[in-house]
Amino acid sequence: MVTRLGSLPTFGEAPVALCVFFFLFLFSDSVAASPWVQTEKNFLLISRTDHFRADLGQFDDGGVLFESHFERIDAQTYVEFGLTQNVMLGGKAIYGTSWLRRGNDVRTAAGFSEIEAFGQIQVLRKTNSAGSARIGISRPSNFSSGARPALQSDGIDIDASFLYGRNLTSGKIKLFSSLEAGFRKRTGDAADQIRAHATFGIEPAERWLILVESFSTTSLGNQENDGADFDLVKIQPSILWRLSPRLGLQLGATQEIVGRNIDRGQSFFFGIWTRF
Repeated sequence: MVTRLGSLPTFGEAPVALCVFFFLFLFSDSVAASPWVQTEKNFLLISRTDHFRADLGQFDDGGVLFESHFERIDAQTYVEFGLTQNVMLGGKAIYGTSWLRRGNDVRTAAGFSEIEAFGQIQVLRKTNSAGSARIGISRPSNFSSGARPALQSDGIDIDASFLYGRNLTSGKIKLFSSLEAGFRKRTGDAADQIRAHATFGIEPAERWLILVESFSTTSLGNQENDGADFDLVKIQPSILWRLSPRLGLQLGATQEIVGRNIDRGQSFFFGIWTRF
């Protein structure tokens, strides 16, 4: 998730705005909303580039073994807009290029991997905590080089989730945490999912923010035909440097640590956050 620039959690007064990086590096986990919605008529724009790699082991080609791996470079744009003091609209688009390498054989694919729109309403707002409900609709594509079929989709995905965040300290070193839990309905052959995203943040100084996040996706096992059915857990540490109240740079990495029916990998990413 992302903490909104110029609006880090405050302690002893109501937070103005907070958005914490959730990516996933699963397509749908790349950027997620915060329990604190954007203030009215404010925009948050996040531009991010990710490089992902998964080693697929040895590939047997007629008795000859070759090392194989999958790589992907994504460029994603994420936006939030405060429609009112309690309602936020947003969306994202991800475009990428992937490579599947098996020895000297290289297969490539390029295109939009996901387009999403969402709405979010603030249902709880106190001095040190906030909660909100979120509904999203997305269209993942079959964009892949065939190495990660679990990420492919033949339908529309609908997400419903609840988000809760809390400030943990009131000293010079600020701490906060947030949790998002939700259900994803997949209208194609893929299995429905239970999804969770937890974030712990530390602000050791005014211009610096350290984030440690975890993401989990659990399949309900109700897929049809050859639809996707996988579980995945990943962790994502990152650091943010705020150049100004409206501009910040983020550098981080994502490691997929547990998976079922999917080849695990790792990614590195760079993001630019702008608030206006």
